Amino acid sequence: MFNASPFRLKMFQQCPRQYKFHYIDDLSKIYAKPRPYFTMGDHIHAALKDFLSIVPVEERTVARLENLLREKWRRYRKGFEDLDDEKRWGERALDQVRWFAQNQDLSVTPIMVEDYHKAELSPKITLVGKIDRVDKDAEGGLHIIDYKTGKMPEETDRTQLYIYALILSKKQELPIAKVSYLYLKAGEFETLWPTTADLEQAADYVVSMVDRILAETKYPAIINSYCGTCDFLEICPRKDEIPGLAVDEEELDF
Repeated sequence: MFNASPFRLKMFQQCPRQYKFHYIDDLSKIYAKPRPYFTMGDHIHAALKDFLSIVPVEERTVARLENLLREKWRRYRKGFEDLDDEKRWGERALDQVRWFAQNQDLSVTPIMVEDYHKAELSPKITLVGKIDRVDKDAEGGLHIIDYKTGKMPEETDRTQLYIYALILSKKQELPIAKVSYLYLKAGEFETLWPTTADLEQAADYVVSMVDRILAETKYPAIINSYCGTCDFLEICPRKDEIPGLAVDEEELDF
C-alpha cells in the first residue's frame, strides 16, 4: 500500500532526486537541517491547537495565546543563527498569533484540530494527511482550514486542500462545504468551494502521481526555486549548476 500525502507527492513533482534521497534512501536522518521557519511554524501550530482545543472560550485572549506560544517555543529553539536571529523569528511569530487573537472568532469550537487522517483511495493507495483544523459551518458542512505562516503566493496551489477534502469526504457523513488556507502573516483567508468534479480531479491526480513514482527508475534532479533550502544540496548531482541560487527564507510559502 502506497501512503500518498500532499507533501510526498509535491516533493516528487518538484524534484524526483530529492524524493529518492528522502523516501527511498532515508538520508534525512543524516542530512536534515533545522530551519528557523519550520521551528517557528511548528510552535505557532502547537500554540493554536491548544488555544482552540484546551483553553476555555472565556480565557481566550491575546495574552493567553502569546504565553502559549512562548511555552511552546521553549520546547526547542533550533535553526537560528544566533539570539538576535531567534528574536527576529520570535517577534514574527508573536505578530501572527496576535493577529489571530485580535481578528478571528475565538468562540469557535473546531470539531477536529491537528489530527492525522487516512482514507483508502484504491486497493494500492492510502491517502494520508495532517489537517490543522476542521470547523462546522453555519449550514452544517465541514470547513477545512490549513494554517500558513509564510508568504501568501500569487497563485494558489489547490492540491493540498483538495486532497484533504478527498480524505474527509471518505470518512465523514457531513459534506465538505469549503476549504481554506489561512495566511497568518498576511492576515487573510483564501477559500475554495470544492465540487464533486474537483475531488474527482484530485483523485485522478493522486493516482497519476503514484503511478509515476512507482514507474520512476532514474530520479532526475530538477533545478527549482527551493534548491537553496534543500537538505540534500551538498550531495545533489547538479549542485554545481546552482551555486548562486539564493532563497529568501522570509518569502517561503510554508
